[in-house]
Amino acid sequence: MSLRARTRGLQFEIIANLFVVMLAGLAIVAVVMGALATQAVDRAALERLRMGARYLERALVLGSPRLQDLAVLIRTLPPRTLGGSWFVLDEGGRKLSSGSSPAHLVAELAELSRMARERGEALQGGGVPIRDRVLAVPVMTPIGETGTLVGWVSKQELTRRLLPILRSGAWVLLISASVFVAFGAYLLRRRIVRPLQRLSLATHRIAAGDLGVYTDATGSDELAELAANFNQMAESLAREHEALTRAHRSLIQSERLAGVGRLAAGVAHEVGNPVAAILGYAELLRREPDLSARGREASERVRDEALRVRALVRELLDLSRADSLELGSFGVDEVLRRVLKRMRPQKLLEGMELELVLEPDLPVVEMDPRRVEQILVNLIENAAFAIRSMPHPRIELHAYPARSQLRPLRRRDDAVEPSFVSMRKPDAVALAVIDNGPGIDPEHLPQLFDPFFTTKDPGEGMGLGLWNCYRIAELLGGRLEAESEPGRTCFSLLLPVADIETGDVRPPGSDRR
Repeated sequence: MSLRARTRGLQFEIIANLFVVMLAGLAIVAVVMGALATQAVDRAALERLRMGARYLERALVLGSPRLQDLAVLIRTLPPRTLGGSWFVLDEGGRKLSSGSSPAHLVAELAELSRMARERGEALQGGGVPIRDRVLAVPVMTPIGETGTLVGWVSKQELTRRLLPILRSGAWVLLISASVFVAFGAYLLRRRIVRPLQRLSLATHRIAAGDLGVYTDATGSDELAELAANFNQMAESLAREHEALTRAHRSLIQSERLAGVGRLAAGVAHEVGNPVAAILGYAELLRREPDLSARGREASERVRDEALRVRALVRELLDLSRADSLELGSFGVDEVLRRVLKRMRPQKLLEGMELELVLEPDLPVVEMDPRRVEQILVNLIENAAFAIRSMPHPRIELHAYPARSQLRPLRRRDDAVEPSFVSMRKPDAVALAVIDNGPGIDPEHLPQLFDPFFTTKDPGEGMGLGLWNCYRIAELLGGRLEAESEPGRTCFSLLLPVADIETGDVRPPGSDRR
């Protein structure tokens, strides 16, 4: 069954139950209203009979002094005027007016008339539930005759008067119930069904793997609390999934690096001895007194390439084992100048502009100069490789104060700025390598620091350089960042400021391998 069908089923079930409850309530209200309406009609009929009796009593005084005259007057007046049908009984209980009384009321009327004459007061009969309403009133004419005025309203007449009231009440109840059910259905859909639909849809999206889904915490208090708990659960699942993904990637990288370590160990064993022999023979060749200039140049190139092979093997071995750092508090200016002095003669940078920009009063940082120099050399070589085909290649090495950490976002809609971070004193130094190359493809930026990721042609790189730089930066307590756009690419190494006085700075030259 689809989600829409289930939510419609829930809405229909709730509305059906609401309608049943409404019907039960309406039935109770209808019974009560029917009883009240019956009482009202009965009381109205009795009151009209009493008004008719008073009218006939005034007639005795004003113009009909005898009972027989009163009987004649009753025959001339319509029942509506007197509130019902009337006739006159004399002192002996004989009927003076013409017309027949209801057969089922003959005995009741005779007994009621007798009791009224004996007590000398008006008596009534009938009532609720609907029965024929009867009124017996003892009278005395001005000439001394005594008798009884008897009036009644039939059950059928009372029912005829009651039906319009009941029909009007039924329509009022039906319209009120329809409006109530429609408004209740609207509120139900708005406050319950729709929030449940959103929550159910979000649940299905999470089940489908979309862990970034959120739902609005609207509706009743209980549904809002349920939505808030759902959002917390989704956030927790997203965090756990991200942590699991990172752990999985780390495991894969560890396995790949373990393979690199095994490969490096084998290479070091198999290649180390031949490389050592090559270096030895090259050194012997360089010491030959009769060696020509061309031969001496060739022997030096052999030695340099052999040293490069040995350095690559050692680098592979470094990647496969934990790094040992020699941390200390140093100024960055001497390290940067040494890097530039080392890199300017490189053939890769031939024809390129390499510039150093140092901000004044840079604080002392905590670092391992050898490792920082390793990172910067790698970044400069990568920049040179990227801009080698540019018409005016330029690399800038820029050092400036920075802030090491940003405030973590607490909610999805939190603004990063303004925050206390922008008002805090710089607690780091950024060493930026900036080039004017074509820029990095935005799709590649998230993968720059992944191991074995490279955009170079086969044989030009293994994709381990930036990953190793990133790892060393973390071991130093800093971080390595990258940003790129067409015409500008910047890699920034942020190093934490040392918690010491400036006078305690050690020169970089004190670090020796």
